[in-house]
Amino acid sequence: MRLFKVYCADESDSELVFAKSHRQAASIARAVWHENGFRCRHFRVVELQLPDCIKEGPEPVGLIYEPATMPKEVRL
Repeated sequence: MRLFKVYCADESDSELVFAKSHRQAASIARAVWHENGFRCRHFRVVELQLPDCIKEGPEPVGLIYEPATMPKEVRL
């Protein structure tokens, strides 16, 4: 599983999602927003990762993630 941040196209809302792909992350976020009465069909999805300095350091500093990819546009 990978960590993604999913934004609605107008960036009015976002969700952190564990998923296998960008498309799956957008689908999960859409389901969450649909349950709350918020409709969105166009998403921006960014994969997040731990910075290299934390991965290679002597001990973890905390969960500080940075974008691993450029945002991908997903329409569902």
